[in-house]
Amino acid sequence: MDELNHTDSSALCAICQCPMVPGEPVADCPSCHAAYHTECWTENQGCAVYGCSQVPPTERREATEIPASYWGQEHKNCPQCNTQILAAAVRCRNCGAVFASAAPVGASEFGWRQRLEQRAPELRRNVVILAILCSIPGVAAIASGLGFLWYRSHHEEVKSLPSIYPGLCKLALGLGAGQTIVMVAMALCYAVLRAS
Repeated sequence: MDELNHTDSSALCAICQCPMVPGEPVADCPSCHAAYHTECWTENQGCAVYGCSQVPPTERREATEIPASYWGQEHKNCPQCNTQILAAAVRCRNCGAVFASAAPVGASEFGWRQRLEQRAPELRRNVVILAILCSIPGVAAIASGLGFLWYRSHHEEVKSLPSIYPGLCKLALGLGAGQTIVMVAMALCYAVLRAS
């Protein structure tokens, strides 16, 4: 690298793209002879011209310590077999595991999602049965009570279903509770009228 104190007033530094003032220290790349401010050359640790042999060494991705969940990673580990696969993959080429999205997931979350996918038809069927039972006046009180206990223990699973099912479940429980209140009120009115 040659340091010069003269430069062409029309020249631009290839790193900062600012004009080089005549008389300021200038560094020339020994390979491609591109002109730089001395400070720019030192800070960049080499040439900025693509393909030049004096470009600075690139830092390995592992050294940057970017978590795997961040964008910019080229690979991720399969949560099923722990093989390294492409970050954008939605299927593991080693074990055949299929992912809901390209976002990296841990083994426990992946296992939970797989179990949920297997149970999804049963959960959807239970929500529909609950809606039917809560709409029948004779069994609405029992159905809404048992349905509420069932919903409390399966809340997260129901929430992960398509939005129509959590909504239907809440509507069914509300309808069942409403019918129960009406039936209790009617029973009380009947008891009061009969007593008088």
